[in-house]
Amino acid sequence: MKSLKIVYITRSIIPSKTANSVNVIRMCSAFASLGHQVTLLAPITKKLEEKGVEDIFKFYGVENNFEIKKLFSPNIRFLKRKIYSYRCLNQVKKIDPDLVYGRGVMSAFYLTQKAGYKTLFERHSNYGEDKKTEEKIFKKFILENKNKGKLVTIAQKLKELYCREYNIEESAVHVAPSATLVNKDFDTIPVNCEQFKDSFNIGYIGKVAKNRGLEIIIKLAENFPKIIFHIIGGDEKEIKYWKNESKNLENIIFHGFINPKDTYKYRNLCDILLAPYMNADKNFEYMSPIKIFEYMASKTAMICSDSKIIRESLNEKYTMLVDNEDINAWIKAVEKLYSDKEFRENMAKNAYEYCVQNFTYEARCKKILDFIEK
Repeated sequence: MKSLKIVYITRSIIPSKTANSVNVIRMCSAFASLGHQVTLLAPITKKLEEKGVEDIFKFYGVENNFEIKKLFSPNIRFLKRKIYSYRCLNQVKKIDPDLVYGRGVMSAFYLTQKAGYKTLFERHSNYGEDKKTEEKIFKKFILENKNKGKLVTIAQKLKELYCREYNIEESAVHVAPSATLVNKDFDTIPVNCEQFKDSFNIGYIGKVAKNRGLEIIIKLAENFPKIIFHIIGGDEKEIKYWKNESKNLENIIFHGFINPKDTYKYRNLCDILLAPYMNADKNFEYMSPIKIFEYMASKTAMICSDSKIIRESLNEKYTMLVDNEDINAWIKAVEKLYSDKEFRENMAKNAYEYCVQNFTYEARCKKILDFIEK
């Protein structure tokens, strides 16, 4: 494929701790690593941005291989999206790209498509009742879209919804699950965790809100007092809540929010990683399990909630899948991985190899570009 000029449009707050901003930055870096010239358009949001970040690329742990342009977006409820969208269109006209790609600002993509630029939009959810205006613009975007490839979704079920609700041909929608960086360092652990390097460690990295499965982790910690459980994520208020819920169990360590570029060190520390999604098929109906791909890339065995959405991406060859409603199943899964080192290492190896082939950002971007070419 020839080198393309790609403009990626987002409304993510950059830099910030949000998962969507991490995804956007890594996608841009991956497109660039494939040999393409990438420009990211993002709004100026100084009051909301992470403070003290001198180098955005270092903050996110990616190579400085693409350009970031910040555009004015006034904090006026009914005008900010419209003004930002027209400013994006103005930049697109200056750059004259081969492809406009991104997520989150439907009006901007409608304008670039209407102006004659090849435009591909990515959706991570359905349109709820509070998104009726955006949905109307999306319908016009699809109706007027003459490209064979019209939309990218992160899950098969989400693709089926869009094809059904908006009368889109299946061949015009590409499913691209979330992705992960593959860090080649599998040995470095956090400096503040040296005292745990000879312990058996189990970890969870992610949000610590309710329905994220911390109730399960607490029960596991109660049943395995000799194992150290590490919770990476959350702010002071959330950590205080869960410490109270766990009755300050000594074998649960709350590390709080860790910069995304450093979380690999905590995965390296752990012998097992947990992904307990409470009622995943209901609460995370259209998600793509990025946490799981990050776990797979770390060469660490994992235990995950069993659900249809998870099984879109992996099976028992790569993880232990257990029922969230059955705490005994979680206990047995931990016992199996704890006692059978060979089984644990083989599962981790299988998952790593599968991840490298299918779930890196480079693989995701390449498949998206192949979809456009077809």
